[in-house]
Amino acid sequence: MITRMIDTKGFLSNFKKDFTGRSGRQISVLYSTQIIAIILGVFTRVITTRALDPAGYGVFAFFITITTFTILFFRLGVFSAGQLLIAEMRDERKERELAGALVVAAFIIGAGYALFILAASFFVDSIFNTEIGWILRSSSVLLIGLPLTYVVHSVGVGMNRIERMSLLHVFPRVIFILGALLLLRVVEIEPFHFALLHVASIVGGMWIVTALYRPRYDNLRVNLAAVIRKTREYGFHVYQGEIANLTTYHLDGIFITYFVNTTQLGFYNLAMVITAPMHGLSRSLALSFFRRFTEFSRVPRKMLVYNFIWLAVCVAGLTVFGRFIVTLLFTEKFLPAARLIPPLAVAAFFQGMYQPYGFLAAKGKGKWIRNVAHAEAASNVIGNIILIYFYGAMGAAVASAISKFIHWYFLRRYYHRFLRESGEDSGGRPD
Repeated sequence: MITRMIDTKGFLSNFKKDFTGRSGRQISVLYSTQIIAIILGVFTRVITTRALDPAGYGVFAFFITITTFTILFFRLGVFSAGQLLIAEMRDERKERELAGALVVAAFIIGAGYALFILAASFFVDSIFNTEIGWILRSSSVLLIGLPLTYVVHSVGVGMNRIERMSLLHVFPRVIFILGALLLLRVVEIEPFHFALLHVASIVGGMWIVTALYRPRYDNLRVNLAAVIRKTREYGFHVYQGEIANLTTYHLDGIFITYFVNTTQLGFYNLAMVITAPMHGLSRSLALSFFRRFTEFSRVPRKMLVYNFIWLAVCVAGLTVFGRFIVTLLFTEKFLPAARLIPPLAVAAFFQGMYQPYGFLAAKGKGKWIRNVAHAEAASNVIGNIILIYFYGAMGAAVASAISKFIHWYFLRRYYHRFLRESGEDSGGRPD
């Protein structure tokens, strides 16, 4: 008993020290802005669900789903490569030049993406039996700036400017809320208005945060060439994994719309919003350490312990209070979303558990990350097709939990393989 008491005191003492240190402050800032963003996001959904009926909200949710899904194909590994290049630099001027190169690359990629959306808008209605094509055409020009989101994230993580990067969670939502409140006073709201405002708020917010990095556009050709080389060596492998993983993960929204309807997609979307804060803290933890991971020989053990405790508590809390949260925030007409919370909480648990193994990305293990993503992708495709067809939105939630478990399992195995190959099974930095 005495030993346990001493261990507990030591654990709490170490936790306090870690929390008040530089890393703890960065994690706190990043996660605090995520929580603020989630609160603002809930407020936006309160506005949108009260301004639109469930069918209208489903159309708006499908617009977000389809743009979020398709933009993934245009990342091309460029931003992952730029992030690692910047993290390996120790010269501020060079870091800012690389940031400028990523901004230019983002607008080139964005132009291609806008043309794709314009072309796709003529076919989407017949495929999904919706009336969203004209909304996509109307927003296509604004979508040129959408890849700036990846610039803000990659530069912030690479430079370890976590405080500035954290603003990407807040600015777009603030702009959306202010714009929505204005629209409610001047027009009769339709899904089109919220869709256009959604894109404009993201692009505007990202441009503000990008400017805070003070990117330089000197030696642009040289820096773009360096980004392209790193993309070939590392970024494209990560991109292959991202495409296999993220695109199949987002198939849940596509298949729910296809097999069921957009109303059920709306319920699923709200349940995802409620469970999102769980893995947000885990991701904040990993991102704040990315630059230091380039020098570390292993993931600090305390990081894994803190992460597990947080996620376990969250699963228990959301399972118990899920119905109450849905009713409080979105009214009883959206109560069907509550039954989706427990399986999505399990999915968020494993998604949070594998965040610290982003350590492998800092070590340039692009092929390993790709292989893990392919394993999850296979699970996503099989799980979504079978389970959504038979069980609708609940099937999508269960499929998500299974795929995230698979991702955690294989990424953990690769991490231990790295430790064996580097001779760090019992060494490195345990604390």
